[in-house]
Amino acid sequence: DSEGHVDHDSLDHDDSINHIEPENGDEINKELPQNGDKAEKTDLKAMDLDNAYNLTKIRNIDLHNLTFLDNYYRYNYKAIEKRIKDRMENIKKLCREPSIERNVMGFQRRYNLYEISELGISWCPVFKSGSTTWRNYFIDKFVDDPPDEYYLDLLKSRQLTGVRRQVARSDGKQLYRGENENNTRFSVIRHPYSRLVSHVKSSGRDQEMINQQGIWIQDAMLESRAEKVLNHSLAHGYRTEFSNYFQWLKDGKPGGEFNKSADNPYLDPPYPTLSEMVNYIMKKRRHRNDWDGHWMSGHEFCAVCRHSFNYIIKLEEEPLELWFLVDKLGLWGDREVFLNRANSSSRKSTEMLEVWGELGRLSQSQRDFLESHFDVDFRMFDYKRRKGDE
Repeated sequence: DSEGHVDHDSLDHDDSINHIEPENGDEINKELPQNGDKAEKTDLKAMDLDNAYNLTKIRNIDLHNLTFLDNYYRYNYKAIEKRIKDRMENIKKLCREPSIERNVMGFQRRYNLYEISELGISWCPVFKSGSTTWRNYFIDKFVDDPPDEYYLDLLKSRQLTGVRRQVARSDGKQLYRGENENNTRFSVIRHPYSRLVSHVKSSGRDQEMINQQGIWIQDAMLESRAEKVLNHSLAHGYRTEFSNYFQWLKDGKPGGEFNKSADNPYLDPPYPTLSEMVNYIMKKRRHRNDWDGHWMSGHEFCAVCRHSFNYIIKLEEEPLELWFLVDKLGLWGDREVFLNRANSSSRKSTEMLEVWGELGRLSQSQRDFLESHFDVDFRMFDYKRRKGDE
């Protein structure tokens, strides 16, 4: 319609999820019919909801085929809507537990909501959950003359900060000065372990090593590797060499190769590991001095229980849940932009195998900590906490 939504009332939907499968490995050459008309049942195989949401089970389908995805979304709209509605109801139920709010660190009163008033929405960017896609979209649309390199602070003027304490609401929703009460609030979540592994992998890239050196990487690497320095008379030299390595990165890697000592444990490997990052998180939590959204639980970073979100979708369930969200936000006309930028879910099964493999290399105490640290996210967003969990 003129407001950027799909007219679902005119569509004939199936309450069950159906999955198209090619026979004998042949490519699918039939598209779902336009306008949500039901396809012939001989062309559809009923699947359970979770499997049906995994579009990668459909072989030989281009996930960037807009015609296919639009029709697939229209046909399964009611099931997608029910899935997200059930998720939001589960969130409301958990938010009634007093222990949930106690999980939010007392000092953590950063209001990580950004109002995009032109679109009537308020957004919380859960890091490593597709937040870059949304950040770039909002910057492109509403920031004049942005620099070549985008960063979240370009939207800082839109961050909600002033609490409207005078507004009493029966639903307990926290409101802010200047925010339209009718804004649609949303976020995108991802399995917390996937977020951690994604963050530590990206942190090993040259520019991220530079950007995050003083935030956590330097302290995490030095503290975790200090015990590996067997000859303490060489410790000072090793640390100097470690600092020089970062300067070499900042200088653009002159010479193409850094000349380091073969036995310098601080540079073996020359990037942080997941174990080192987890140790750093454990330390910050013990000292009650943790604010980094890259590893803070999603419910805590976004203060989910205080903010009464309208929609929280899963990155793993893109593109269908993404289609649902852009539809509800009135951004249907821009869906191709989102799909072309969005983190691909086409490798999610492979990704989780890698994630569980990385978790398996941690110590039992580290895994126990992470399980406790992300306990609410596991329950709130229905994620597995251990490999093999149903």
